[in-house]
Amino acid sequence: MDFSLLWKEISTTVDQALDAFLPHTDEQLPKIHEAMRYSVFAGGKRIRPLLLVLAHNLFSSRWARCVPVACALELIHTYSLIHDDLPAMDDDDYRRGKLTAHKLYGEAMAILSGDALLTLAFALLSGEERFENEFYLAYKLEVPPEVKLQVIGEIAAAAGVKGMIAGQVLDLEMEGQIPDLATLENINKRKTGSLILAAVQSGARLAGATNAQIQLLGNYASLLGRGFQIVDDLLDVEGNEEKMGKKKGMDIKRNKATIVSLYGLAKAKELRDKLYKDAINALSLFEDDAEALRNLTRFVFYRDY
Repeated sequence: MDFSLLWKEISTTVDQALDAFLPHTDEQLPKIHEAMRYSVFAGGKRIRPLLLVLAHNLFSSRWARCVPVACALELIHTYSLIHDDLPAMDDDDYRRGKLTAHKLYGEAMAILSGDALLTLAFALLSGEERFENEFYLAYKLEVPPEVKLQVIGEIAAAAGVKGMIAGQVLDLEMEGQIPDLATLENINKRKTGSLILAAVQSGARLAGATNAQIQLLGNYASLLGRGFQIVDDLLDVEGNEEKMGKKKGMDIKRNKATIVSLYGLAKAKELRDKLYKDAINALSLFEDDAEALRNLTRFVFYRDY
């Protein structure tokens, strides 16, 4: 299948499942439900769900069992963006060309909607009976309990105080400072790379991959996560504002430490290109089966939004 069609198929299925799993605004507490839905359906690329499914498809074509986990990853990612945009964090007014949650619903409701998305993600992963619909049955019936527990632990660690949260804290603490490359890469590994790593490894785990195969894919995902953040740093300097849906130059305005601020554009691009080659090489053992992952990798490293 053409990669763009596969991407569309997976993202459409994930969006339909998210619509089914999220509370609807005609129920009680309509404001919080509306705020949750607003941020989830604000136009994300669904990169993490796509990574999960493509990693799974290296070992099994039965990716229906991945859908609840893919949705959980997107919920966690969206919660992190809501909180990251708050005045106490990056203080952004727009994301993806739309008002950020706190600008539309107020800070308190934005915080609570992020909290609600995070807890909903783990309710999905745990197998609550209230989610029994067409998008949930394969996960419930085909994934062994011990594998579910491993996936839950993997994702919780990636999102937690040693993963994404640690990266966000270190990122805030380094504002206005000039870190060395090792410190900056540690921030990026935790803040951006941890959830990408969890997506890839969880996808392989759900398909029954061996520990050795999961580790091989983990090496690839680590390179992808590093590259993803470098591209974000580059886009903040020379990206297309219309496509990105937000202003450039915000990292400079906030005195944030980035690869670009540390080494300049040319050196940052050299590092991006090297990481891209290394990531592609890390997939070589999977031969033609990894072609879709190679296509996604190319997009991630050379996207313009």
